[in-house]
Amino acid sequence: MKKVLIGFVVLLLIITASYMLLKKDSNKSASVNTEKIENTLVKSMEESKTEKKKLEQFLTKSSQVLNDNGYQIGLGFSHEERNLTVQVQDKAFLEANKMNIEKIIHNTAKKIGFQDFKVDFLTFDSYPTLSEEDEKLRKSMMKVFEEISALLKEKGYHSNSISTNPINEIIIEIQGTKEDLEKSKEIEELEKIIDQTIHSKTDLDFTVKIRKKSESAIRDQEWQPIFDAIREETNKKFNEYRGFAYSFHPEPLQIIIKTNINSAKWFGNSDKKINQITEYVDKIIELKREEFLIEEIPYEIIIRDKNNKEVN
Repeated sequence: MKKVLIGFVVLLLIITASYMLLKKDSNKSASVNTEKIENTLVKSMEESKTEKKKLEQFLTKSSQVLNDNGYQIGLGFSHEERNLTVQVQDKAFLEANKMNIEKIIHNTAKKIGFQDFKVDFLTFDSYPTLSEEDEKLRKSMMKVFEEISALLKEKGYHSNSISTNPINEIIIEIQGTKEDLEKSKEIEELEKIIDQTIHSKTDLDFTVKIRKKSESAIRDQEWQPIFDAIREETNKKFNEYRGFAYSFHPEPLQIIIKTNINSAKWFGNSDKKINQITEYVDKIIELKREEFLIEEIPYEIIIRDKNNKEVN
């Protein structure tokens, strides 16, 4: 009986030691994997910054060269699709100048080293034509917004948004506490100055209201660099990525990654890929929060399959 008991104790010690070794190896493996993800991401995000600089140079230089050659056009770029959209005045102009415009764009891209993009054209005559009265109003509002932005800048305020509502109010959102804005004589004076400016330079009849930017809007703005990084880095890393969305309501923050993963049970690799994407997005958030000193808030990462079904 004593021998049996000793044998049992020895066996128990062996099992315990084996478990501890396995646990240690598992923790070490997880640590190595986390470090590998971080190193990969740091390198990728530096490459993304370099690519953004090239894109800015490419768009600026292309606009300049096109303008110098007499082409008054607009340029827009989609990061996820890597599409350059060229906006021209009408179809007749496009047919007469398309080849020359494309040549200028591709030559500029080659000089700067910007690669792997497609060029699409969009004509302004594909938009609904505004009536003369609506076009006049649009131009007047553009002028008003420019005047307001200039005045706010002159007074040391940064406008987060300028909008209108159906009751002829111009709503200007700026940062600051609600109490400060309501009690501030400077804000009241600023509203009067903007009112006078609008009435003196246009025939529009608007009332100006300055208010505090909402907490949700501030939080949304703070997280935009993180959201941009999630889009860019997840798209670069995973072929399964097909889109991104987020929502602060309801809490916690929902970060939604849309994929083309088939989550059917017989596709055994799907769970592994879902975990990889989740870990990658987690690390992006961690690194970008540290970079931009953004306060930590609760969030959840939701992975959707090709049928938009939540799979994690």
